[in-house]
Amino acid sequence: MKPLQVILGHTTAHQVVFVGPFGVGKTTALRTISDVPVVNTDVESSEADAAMRLGGKSTTTIGLDYGEWTFLDGSRVTLLGVPGQERFEAIWDTLLPHCSAIVLWVYGDRDPQLIEASKWLNALARRKALARLAVAVTRLPANSNDKALNPYRALVERFHPFAPVITADPRQANEVMQAITIALTSPFASIERT
Repeated sequence: MKPLQVILGHTTAHQVVFVGPFGVGKTTALRTISDVPVVNTDVESSEADAAMRLGGKSTTTIGLDYGEWTFLDGSRVTLLGVPGQERFEAIWDTLLPHCSAIVLWVYGDRDPQLIEASKWLNALARRKALARLAVAVTRLPANSNDKALNPYRALVERFHPFAPVITADPRQANEVMQAITIALTSPFASIERT
């Protein structure tokens, strides 16, 4: 019989939190990249009808999503996805102060996309999060070029001068890996409204 191995403390070196609006792809990104079966707290959403009309999902995360991924240097990364609705802000307050990095997922295909991105950046600023941050813009129109990110870059720079803004599809493992890697390697800065 193999002896029982006892592990005390964390088995991961980093903790990355995925934040962003309802239906943007946080849970999908986590499922795309996780090396372990994802634990999630999805339930049927009261916003399902509106979300389905926009091509979204019929469930929402009410607690957190949990997965793990192996970083390029071999270290383990805890991946956490938080709910996108403000009514679950207590989860944000629990996870954000302890994270190594944040990936903010935002829409690129909706009229109020910059307003939504600003709302999330303000939410992070209110928590005075000291973090590494990457902003992943998803669902940009197919004919978009790098200039489409300029309004996002100008907005993000007001909150976090070092945060990179990239395009990423939460269904593409290499793009999710890139978002996590960029977040973990970006400089620390306090996320504040200037």
